[in-house]
Order: sequence, then C-alpha cells, then structure tokens
Amino acid sequence: MRVKMSKFLNIYRRICIVHWVGLAVFIFSTIGSTNQSPTNAVARRGPPPGPKPAMGWNSFWPFGCGKHVKEHKLREQADLLAEKGLNTAGYSTFIVECGWEDWVNKDGSPKHMKKAFKHGVRPFSDYLNTKGLHLGLSSWAGKQICRRDVDDNFYDGRDGSKDLKLYITKLVEWGMVYFSHRPCGTAWPSRLQSPDRAAQLNNRYIAMEDAIRDSGAKIFYSTGQWGTAPDSTNQLRANSWTVAAETRDNWYSFIKTLNELVPVASKTRLGSFADLGFLQLGDNKLTGTEKLTQFAFWAAAKSPLIFSTDLWKLDQFSIDMLKNPGPIAVNQDDLGKSITFKRRYSLDKDIWSGPLSDGSTVAVIINWDDNTSQKVIDLADLGFSSAHLYDVWTGKDLHMVKGTYTTTVGGHGALFLKLTETTPAPKPKFKRFPAEMADAMGTARLKDVTPKLKAMSRIAPDGKGGVRWSNIPGGQTEGDVLVSIDYINAYLPDNTKYYFKPSWGFDANLGTRDDPNLAFRRTVITVNDTKKVIVDFPISGLLWEDVHEGFLVSLPLLPGDSNKILIEGVGDWAPDFVSLSVEQKPEQAS
Repeated sequence: MRVKMSKFLNIYRRICIVHWVGLAVFIFSTIGSTNQSPTNAVARRGPPPGPKPAMGWNSFWPFGCGKHVKEHKLREQADLLAEKGLNTAGYSTFIVECGWEDWVNKDGSPKHMKKAFKHGVRPFSDYLNTKGLHLGLSSWAGKQICRRDVDDNFYDGRDGSKDLKLYITKLVEWGMVYFSHRPCGTAWPSRLQSPDRAAQLNNRYIAMEDAIRDSGAKIFYSTGQWGTAPDSTNQLRANSWTVAAETRDNWYSFIKTLNELVPVASKTRLGSFADLGFLQLGDNKLTGTEKLTQFAFWAAAKSPLIFSTDLWKLDQFSIDMLKNPGPIAVNQDDLGKSITFKRRYSLDKDIWSGPLSDGSTVAVIINWDDNTSQKVIDLADLGFSSAHLYDVWTGKDLHMVKGTYTTTVGGHGALFLKLTETTPAPKPKFKRFPAEMADAMGTARLKDVTPKLKAMSRIAPDGKGGVRWSNIPGGQTEGDVLVSIDYINAYLPDNTKYYFKPSWGFDANLGTRDDPNLAFRRTVITVNDTKKVIVDFPISGLLWEDVHEGFLVSLPLLPGDSNKILIEGVGDWAPDFVSLSVEQKPEQAS
C-alpha cells in the first residue's frame, strides 16, 4: 500500500503542507461538536427520505455511442471494477450511456442492439450482479426531437416510446436500477431562458417522472438540464439534474461547471442532487492536483460520483483517490446538502462551504493561482470566528483556529476541510446604495427588473460603459472595506454547440481558455479613479431577473463619505448591477 499510494501522497502534499497519517485513523462522523441554534440542530436531524448521490462508472468517454459499445468490452470493464475493489468502495452502478438502444418496439417497449447486449440485457444485468454491480442505462426515449444511429449521427423529428410506463417497466425487468434521461442536445440558452420553450424540455422529464412513479419502480432517476419554470417542484422530483454540458478533461471546463453550480447549489437536498458531470481520470489534460480538486468539489457538492474512463488505463493514483473514505463520507452524508458559494477572491481563491448531518461544516477552498502559493483563510468568510479544523483527505487534526488559517496550496489545488466546535462570527451590517443612486456611464442604462427593482444594464466592455457610485462612505481609517454587490448575470454558456459537430468532432474550444464564456463575467472596479480591483461574477441564474445577492469584495476606500466606485466590463459585457452596499462598523451606524 505504501508504494501504491506514493504518487497520490506526493501530489497531495504539494497541494497542502500536511502529513499523511493513514486512512485507518480517519473517523469522519461526529468529530467534536458545533455551536448552533436549537432550530438548526433540529433541522439537521431527520433528513427527508431519499437516495444518496449515485456512485459508479459510465461507458460514454471510453466507448462513445457507436460501434465500440459491445458486450464483451462492457464485461471487461465490469471485471476490472471488481478486481480493483471499486465496487466495494461504493462505485456499484454500471451505466451504459448510449449505443445500446435500437429505438423502441411498436408497443413502446425498449429495443436493444445485439452488438451491445449479445445475450440480452437481463443476462448482462445478472452478470453485473455477480460482480457486486448494478445496471444503469441512459436513454432519449420519451418525446424527443432527435435520435442517434450506430455511427453516432443525429436525426431530427423522431419521437420515442408512446407508452413510457411500459418502457420503464421493461427496463426494470431487465435489472436496471439507475436511469438517465438526457435532453438530446437541446438545452441551449434560448430554450432554457424561454418559459414556453423551456416547458417543452421540462415536460419530457416530467412525463418520464410520472411514468416511473406510476410503474412503482424504485430507481435512481437522472435528468439533463432544466429550463426556467415558475417553481422547482418537478425538478426536485428527479434524483439528479445536470447543471451544465458534460464536463471535459481540462481546468477551464471545471471553472465553467463550478460557476454554473453557483445559482442552483442551494436547491440540493437528500434525494435530489446537482449533477456536475462525469469524472474523467487517467491520462488526460488535468494534472493530478487538478483531479484532486475536482473530486473534492464534486464530493462536497453532493454530485453523483460517476467516472467515465477506460479501466484498462486507470492509474493507481486515480484508484486511490476514488477509494479515499474521507471524500466519500462527505458525498454520502445523510443531510444531502451541497456546499454553496461563499466568497471569491478573484485570481486568488474561491471559498465554498456547507453543513453536514453531525452539525459540522465542510469547506472547499480552491487556489486559482497556477503556482503553489500561500493562502490565508479568513474564518469569517465561512461564518465563524473560530473552529477546529480537520483535513478531509487524511483525517489529520489541524487544531483549533481563531480568526485566520494560513497554509500553502499547490497551483489549482484545494483545501478540503471539516470544521467542528465552531463559534459564529458577528454578521456584518451594510448601508445600501441602489442602482438608482448611481450614474450611468457610456452605454449603460437603468432598467426595470421588476416593478419594485431596478438595475444598471447594457454596460459595454473596455471603457465603453460603466456604473459609478459617488459619495460612498469608507472606514474610520484608510484601507479595505467590505462591500456587498447585488447583480444579475444570465449570460449562459452555449453548452450544446459541440453536439452539432460530425461524430466525435467536439468543439475544441468548449471548456478551454479559448471558450469565450466560462459562466462568469470579468469586471474591473476602480476606486477613486486610481486603484483597480479585478472581480469575476459567476452567473446568477437562468433569467435576467435572477439576482445574486451579497457578492462580497474588499475595496480600498478612504475615510469619509467622498469615495467613488466605478464598475466596468473587461473583454465582454458586464452583468447588470442592482445595488452596492458598504459595511458599517458599530461606530459608524447612524
């Protein structure tokens, strides 16, 4: 074990200066206690019933959807899952993503391709069961607008089964326990953001949900992206729902997926989770450090942990990462709540955290720097003034910390922490300055968001537009002052553009440095015409009325009430800005 773990440990030590103390010492549940209100304590007990995030393997990236999906290859992957002990670590769902379904029979029942299941689906499912695995299938059945053939080409204008209850019942008879229902590449922004067109997409999922319920089947139901809707009731009936197009094996794709989680992370609950996409492991464009960061983030976000890699090529580093009990315990926690976005120090770090069922808190702090750098973590960003810290990967006790915690983090690495014995930090109080009090610069215009809410909009980039507040109060002395910004950013990435490339001709720019939209907008904030601060605003929702409240940034303000704050876009149109609020210390309160 010591030899096999060496690569994993060497990379992890470069992420954070800690010492390996062995997996056996990691006792994740109930380390210490937290100070919390009786209401919160009750709320964290007795979570609603529902499945936990799925864990398993998916055939998509190794085999695609065409001629390579063959039963003997699938059986080999199942054998390897068992041989490597990944089934007993929890990765027991074996999902055949596509290339198995030959449309449907006339009566609406599913029809499989002989190449995919030479001996039939049920015998294949039974074989999986002997390996401690369970069958998962993905389909575009139901009312759809396209289908695939054996060569992985798309065809428009075809509907699927007209008897979804029969369709689902047959799949369950074949031994299926996990069912993924994708929108067939139709979740482009114009559809997601249009209530009428979004309803056409959402209704496909709803019809399948109804069929599953009516059939009495007990399966994990996974969907693609949902469009805008008056409420999220139907979406939360699904056990998981994707937040973005499939995550690619590069760092920029990770950034895009992370930003797309921001507005929906709070929706997750036990039995209904945000799906961040397949983990791609082995030899690819992600470094070992970046893979650890991605895995930590997926685990803490309660995303299904489904990896899609040829197991013949899976290295020992990835196996050790997948089997580490710390992240798995966080992912499978009984509360089922995702981490949520807390603070972004643009070009430096992101801070995310969320509650666990034992009353503790889990935090993921991501280093945006390309190089190893020292990070100072202000516990106040997590809502605490003091806490007992533990490393989730190793279980190492990082001791009681007050105020700030300083450590070294590798380039694109992450701290993965559990906090217990926490003391709440005082909540800051702010003085609000709405958009109506600001000046529109250049192209910018004040618009009505709702009858009671306005925002400064149409802010063209690179000095052509801006929003400027004047007469803003600073602190008692010169220095950084906490500022809270409410904004709207519904510039959604076009997550489907690669679907319309021939066969495997994915858009090379999707999720790369050259992709023009990684689900955030960069701005520059100029204070008093001199000091500049770069700020990256993630998307706030699907619509231009979805407001992200309380984005925090520290700005170098002068004492007194004469500060000027100008916000401009960098390289692209800026978000719409609703308000700017400045922290007021007790001695400043009026």
